Amino acid sequence: MSHRKVIERLLIENEQNNDALPDMGPVIPTNIPTVPIIVATSNPIFPKFKRIIEVNDPVLQKLILKNIGLKFPYAGIFVRQDDTIDDNVASSVSELYTTGTLVQIEECVEMKSSLRLLISGIRRLTLDGANAERNMKIENNNNRIFWGDVSNVKENLIINEQTKALSAEIIQSCRDLIQINQLYREAVHQILSQGVRVVDDAAFLADFGGALSSGDTAEKMAILTEKNIEVRLALSLEQIKKELQLSRIQQDIGKKVEEKVRKAHEDHMLREQLKVIKKQLGMEKDDKETVIQKFRDAIKDKVIPEAVKTVIDNELGRLEFLEPAASEFQVARNYLDWLTVLPWGTETEDTLDQNAAQTILDEDHYGMKDVKDRILEFICTSQLRGSVQGKILCFHGPPGTGKTSIAKSIARSLGRKYYRFSVGGMSDVAEIKGHRRTYVGAMPGKLVQCLKKTQSENPLILIDEIDKLGRGYQGDPSSALLELLDPEQNVGFLDHYLDVPIDLSKALFICTANDISTISGPLRDRMEMIEVAGYITDEKVEIAKKYLIPKSHEETGITEEDISFSREALVYLIDKHCRESGVRNLRKHIEKIFRKASRKVVNGEKVEVTVDNLKDFVGPAVFTKDRMYDDPPAGTVCGLAWTSMGGSALYVETAIVESSDGKGTLKVTGNIKDVMKESTSIAYTVAKNILAGTKHADFFKNNNLHLHFPEGATPKDGPSAGVTIVSALLSLATGVPIQDVAMTGEISLNKKVLAVGGIKEKILAAKRAEIKKVFLPVDCLNEYNKLDDVIKEEIEIVFVKEYREIQEQLFKPTDF
Repeated sequence: MSHRKVIERLLIENEQNNDALPDMGPVIPTNIPTVPIIVATSNPIFPKFKRIIEVNDPVLQKLILKNIGLKFPYAGIFVRQDDTIDDNVASSVSELYTTGTLVQIEECVEMKSSLRLLISGIRRLTLDGANAERNMKIENNNNRIFWGDVSNVKENLIINEQTKALSAEIIQSCRDLIQINQLYREAVHQILSQGVRVVDDAAFLADFGGALSSGDTAEKMAILTEKNIEVRLALSLEQIKKELQLSRIQQDIGKKVEEKVRKAHEDHMLREQLKVIKKQLGMEKDDKETVIQKFRDAIKDKVIPEAVKTVIDNELGRLEFLEPAASEFQVARNYLDWLTVLPWGTETEDTLDQNAAQTILDEDHYGMKDVKDRILEFICTSQLRGSVQGKILCFHGPPGTGKTSIAKSIARSLGRKYYRFSVGGMSDVAEIKGHRRTYVGAMPGKLVQCLKKTQSENPLILIDEIDKLGRGYQGDPSSALLELLDPEQNVGFLDHYLDVPIDLSKALFICTANDISTISGPLRDRMEMIEVAGYITDEKVEIAKKYLIPKSHEETGITEEDISFSREALVYLIDKHCRESGVRNLRKHIEKIFRKASRKVVNGEKVEVTVDNLKDFVGPAVFTKDRMYDDPPAGTVCGLAWTSMGGSALYVETAIVESSDGKGTLKVTGNIKDVMKESTSIAYTVAKNILAGTKHADFFKNNNLHLHFPEGATPKDGPSAGVTIVSALLSLATGVPIQDVAMTGEISLNKKVLAVGGIKEKILAAKRAEIKKVFLPVDCLNEYNKLDDVIKEEIEIVFVKEYREIQEQLFKPTDF
């Protein structure tokens, strides 16, 4: 049977079985059991509504065109449950919602790759399943559904008072909606133009709400699927109410934005009108004139050098001919900002009262007599001269001795502004001298920034960590500091950015360093070096009592009634845990004690720190022994060494080594550096010369010797162990032990004992080791006389000029 005959038989059957639904028209059958299936990914079509759709599947396009040619312009529109798949043909009935719409294809236009259809909804359908027989006859089917068996949906269209009320509410909501949103008004007019009387058709009114809604697929399908007209009207009303609420929110947002834009536009117009009015009345100048006037006002009351004033006037004149939008205008403006903000001719008045300064310095720091005396001398000489000239001081010494913090106290005692910057690791000269203005983002150097921040020509400037200056491809910062730290040159310090001379001679420069040997000679020559030596135990105890413990009370909230320290505990803490020259480590340990004690204080306990319970707070002692030997054997002598920990007793050990390969060799171990290696060679030669002509003259020729400096992991350098090495070699040769004696000093080939440094630390180390007698070079007498009397107590110091004087006290003539 041909396809045309099948369609004709279906039409005859439909006419005979027309009792299912009322006839929709002379050409629309009331019952079509099988229709082509067109799948919609979203938005179902409702009965009596029209829509344009596009069919992309070639097989389905061919089927629709054939049916139209056979005068069967009907199809079933069903919605796919997964709206992410864009395909007009389904592979299974389970992919689709079972309720759809019978549509009539009113127009058909063939596009390049699709078929555009104008369809009109007729009535609701139920998809009963796929028509296997007809699907099999379609070429290139690929097991997809092109024909489906459908049946009409029997609806409950009973009209009552409830449905009338719902219909009236839907109509009123639609009226409100079209008043708010113009897009809905056009959609309503388009629907009503089809000639349908909405008010008289409750079913159409319910579908009208679903079609008008912008809700999701599930909400629209709920309306399409619902058979009860009353429930359908309620669902439709809910969707229209959502649209109404959304439109009201959109309207409110639109009004607020419109009002904001209108207000901004109105303010802008009023400001522009006000500018014009003020300019016409001479009350206000334009932006460029305002900027220029601001710069003139900034320098009005300042005493500016003539050379600088000429540059400022030239820049202001140049600014008048530049447009504000030009890039050069901003460059010139930034340059003038810096030139006019500097404190030209502005100084703070120095407080030249040595008594007040002494009080402030003593309040903030304990000890540091040399530093305090130098500041008081500066105050007194300035008072006598009637003028203050800036100086360059350099505090050098071990870490934690208060070099940085004393600078702030000095500024307070002088009444000067304080500015600190660290040059540790600085490798860019521009940090000090500034960048050239030709570079993007150029800025002045630290000194100009200092003057801007302090607003004073005579601040106290602290240059921290000057011994740790870096050196990079940008230049050598230490060379850049030469101009800054030279009193003869810093009268006209030249910053690369400003390019005008700045007087820094009134500023007081203070530098800090740990090791002055790393500072270049020319830079060191420009500074007055003041050594900040380490603290002795008694000084540390007083610092802990007056400064560190009260500060910990303040930071932790633990009161003096809650915790107490015995003096013996502090002495033990310093000697066994915090032996370094400074007090930074001592502060950390005291803070640790307070933290540990806080738990007990919270529980209501009172804490008393003693020697016995100190290990509960800070652990076992770090330094358990101060001397390696109680009774050193022959060939072992106690020397004294300076360390960052404040000095230590460094023993020199010698021994005879049995060997089959030759005699008269000396092996040296102990991680020593070049200077100490040379000192060892000199001492070996001196010892040989001393034994020449004695009964031990062949000792060095007949024996291989091993010389060792204990604690091999610690690097050692310096010439101060010379006399100790000579004494150890002579002791080994003669067999005479040297006990309860320590010594330090450089030895020359002619047996001269030369001066060494670190006398204070070395004497303290000897006292800790309970050594009663120390040999020092006579050239160190002046350094020794500067020490406090408490350091000199309970120890015998013997000053020697030649090694012969040491030899006479350690050995008897019969030993040789």
